[in-house]
Formats: sequence, structure tokens, C-alpha cells
Amino acid sequence: MLFSSAGEILTDSAAFMLPLLNDALEWFTEECNNHGVGTFVKETVLTPLTATPDVSDPATQVSVSDTGYNDGAGMHLAPQLPTDLLVPLFLWERQTAELEDWVEMTERPDGLPSVLPGLRFRIWEWRTDALYMPGATQSNDVRLRYTSTLPQFSSVNDTLYFRGATGCLAYYMVSSYLSSKNPDAAKMAESRAAERLNQIVTRSSRMKQREAISRRSYGNPRGGPSFVPPRNP
Repeated sequence: MLFSSAGEILTDSAAFMLPLLNDALEWFTEECNNHGVGTFVKETVLTPLTATPDVSDPATQVSVSDTGYNDGAGMHLAPQLPTDLLVPLFLWERQTAELEDWVEMTERPDGLPSVLPGLRFRIWEWRTDALYMPGATQSNDVRLRYTSTLPQFSSVNDTLYFRGATGCLAYYMVSSYLSSKNPDAAKMAESRAAERLNQIVTRSSRMKQREAISRRSYGNPRGGPSFVPPRNP
């Protein structure tokens, strides 16, 4: 009840309720991901990524996007990227329909080199909101680990699948609503939303403190390939 005790303004039936709620949800998701909250990490398998028809051109690249899979020569409707994908983290691959171990792929953020298609994709790049890889001479599956977004609300009966986020979203919604009506009150509500968000971030950070984390060495004492640091742009 923002104006008087005679009536409520922020009701479930208000036309602006769902837009405000989804705006708060988007802000909350982005802030949590920027602070490394692990709740949004998911995994899926992209299958099958069929063989590249042209295996003689080292410039051939394949891609997986929101519209499907491009094998370097034509477009296929499946597989597609997950609809809730925000940023890819790690990729592994193995031959389609085989029960072999997953082989980790290497990210090339500064561009893919010109290489002839081999049995594996081997490397990957994230650009134009799609996964790009060199071609392969066999059909492979790709295991994708990524940060996701929360599903948007379409009705008042939808459920928020995140523990402890109700107060944070509510205060941010109030802040957005008051921004053009009472800027001082809007700042107070936004401050409360930030406090609730910091509580969630602290909870996630303390959970991660139980994990043993160490820097990856540049050499490999077991005789395998050494770690090569990424090239800075």
C-alpha cells in the first residue's frame, strides 16, 4: 500500500506487475552470475554433431546456435543451444553412440586457426552467441557446461526456483516502481535489494571455501603436455 491504506498498487492483476518482476529477475540473475554464484551452472549434451561434408578445406567451421547446427555446408534444426544458456564454461566431446570417456576441448577466445577436419572438433570459440569449431570427419557429441538464466515469469502461478531470492526480487521491483514517483524511497528499496543479494553471494562464497583450489602449474611432472597460458589480446 504505497499511497494510502485505502488500496493496494502492486497487485497480481496490475498490468505492470509481470514486466517489473521479470526485469527484477534479469537483474538478479546477472548480478548472481557476475559474483560467481554456482546455482546457475548447468550441463547438457549436444547430439549428434554430424560429420563435415567438406574435409579438404582447412577454413571449414561448424557452429551450434539458437537456430540449429551448421555442419559447414548446410543447416540442421537440431541440436540447438539451450534456451537458458548465458555463457558457456567448458566443453568435452566424444564420438556419437560410443561409451568412451569425454575428452576436454580447448577454448580459443581470440579466433580459430585454419586446420583440416580431424576425428575430433578439438577446439571451440564463443562468438555471435554461438559455438564455433573446426569440422570433424566423424559424428561427435559435445557435453556443454554453462551458466544459465532463470525462466521468465508468464503468470502469477509460476514458481521462483531459487532459495532465498524472494525478498531481493521484491525490493528491486519496488525500487523500479518508485524510481519515477519517489526517487529517495526507490534508493532505499534498491539498497535493501543489494543487502539481500550480498547475503546470497556470501552464502555461495562460504560454500566454495570448503573446496580446495590451487593454480594450475605451467609444467607437467608426469610427462604429459604442458599448460600453455592463453594469449592476451
